[in-house]
Amino acid sequence: MDRISRSFRLVRQSYRILMQDSELMFLPFIAGLITLAAGFGIVYAFGVFQRSADEIQAEEIVPLFLFCVLAYGIGIFFQAAVVAGATERLRGGDPTMRSAIAAAWRRVGTIAIWAVIAATIGVILDAIHERAGWLGKIVTSLLGWAWSFATFFIVPVLVLEQHSVGDSFDRSYAIFKKTWGEAVIGRGGLGLAAFFAWVALILVVMALAGIGLEAVAFIVAFTGAITLLMFFAALQGVYVASLYRFAIEGNDTAGFDRDLLADAFVPK
Repeated sequence: MDRISRSFRLVRQSYRILMQDSELMFLPFIAGLITLAAGFGIVYAFGVFQRSADEIQAEEIVPLFLFCVLAYGIGIFFQAAVVAGATERLRGGDPTMRSAIAAAWRRVGTIAIWAVIAATIGVILDAIHERAGWLGKIVTSLLGWAWSFATFFIVPVLVLEQHSVGDSFDRSYAIFKKTWGEAVIGRGGLGLAAFFAWVALILVVMALAGIGLEAVAFIVAFTGAITLLMFFAALQGVYVASLYRFAIEGNDTAGFDRDLLADAFVPK
């Protein structure tokens, strides 16, 4: 119960940090726009995504994989920018979108390599999961969870440290082993908060539609969905950056309760 309470308090404090630099929420939005543009570009250039998975031809596998790599790369790059901006705030600075993107850009080569690796593993796991029986689906799901937790801190390591991709993975895994309880509970806490936020949005939209305000319901649904996606993607970045910074540096963190954070990183 202490870990659960501590993790939820950390989420609330991450929210307060994010509100100081709310422009960081636009970074996930930009990532989404660029990903959509890349998808439309590949559709136009190669004519893929226009048939079901069973009808995809062998020559379309390459552009499909290219899109996966681009989607992973864009997402990781802008998540790295959020982490960099949050870390700048946690160190007492005043980040901007430009400074956050610049920090990620300095590590763009390593991020690109990691995007290829992450996309490859993701595609392989998905392909096995779709074709496997029930036991295989369970195994691949467990492998997916293990992979996601082993790489929980990969983005802050990539953008804030000067390591190769292999060493960055080892660092991420080592930090996760040190903080596995708070990482798992914190991720679950963010997921729970997102769930209730989406339920609230759906209820509001249904209520508006129910009283005949369909146009207003559509606007609320559209803007609300974008806002929630931006907000929780950015909040995740701030939370991970906060846990990473204290786990590595162990010193005072601007905007956070030192005793709370110190208690979160006792040896397991």
